[in-house]
Amino acid sequence: MCNEIETPTYKLHKIVWGSITTATREEKLNKINDELEAMSDEELEQVAGGSWKSTAGDTRFLNDLAGLCDRFGATSGFFKFGTVSDEACKGWSEIGIQVNPAWFGSNTYHLNGNPITRQEAMEYALKKFGKTWKDMPEGKGGYTF
Repeated sequence: MCNEIETPTYKLHKIVWGSITTATREEKLNKINDELEAMSDEELEQVAGGSWKSTAGDTRFLNDLAGLCDRFGATSGFFKFGTVSDEACKGWSEIGIQVNPAWFGSNTYHLNGNPITRQEAMEYALKKFGKTWKDMPEGKGGYTF
């Protein structure tokens, strides 16, 4: 199971997919707007692109790297986000990285409790297994949709 690190994107993710799932679209939008209004400029800068596509790409990367998790494509990332995110979390945790997958917004990655970018997480993983991007079937930048 994923570690739930409380990031700005994760807060918004919880609103849309979490505790208020019975709320109407308008109620969710109001809650998201309230949450955005309460965030500092620094927190707002952390809310960016990414999404279920990145999470599916992570599973492909981790599978190609060392078979650390099952491999999923974009369609599965969209329709089976829970399964795909659990696999990504499992794979990243094998190498000491915590990830908070986000269906919308950006996944967040942490190494030794410190935030890192997705690219830094991938570079760390490659180094840990003694590989380079040339060893990876999709190459650098290929694990996105």
